[in-house]
Amino acid sequence: MLIALPVSGAEYVYTAQRGEWLFIPVSLPQDKIGGGDFYNLRIEIDPDNDSTEYTQVIGGVRFRSESIGTYSVMLGVDHVTKSSCAGVEVDQLSDDKIEVHVVE
Repeated sequence: MLIALPVSGAEYVYTAQRGEWLFIPVSLPQDKIGGGDFYNLRIEIDPDNDSTEYTQVIGGVRFRSESIGTYSVMLGVDHVTKSSCAGVEVDQLSDDKIEVHVVE
């Protein structure tokens, strides 16, 4: 398994072997105790198809593809707060792009 470096507001390029897992660390702030205040990780892959898969794990994301090619992985961290009146507010904390080249 390959391990990518942490990202923050930048673009990073990595190379992975076909079928090999790539771990991309993502730092999420600690949720407040008692609920109503938490963080969400958004994951988008382009192109997203049947040969790619990803899963969110503690400390980041694992990604792999069975197809050779270049994939853009967008990782966004949002701060979500809910008031006692059922209102929800979302603030974007980061939006990072990672490019993964999958080779034979």
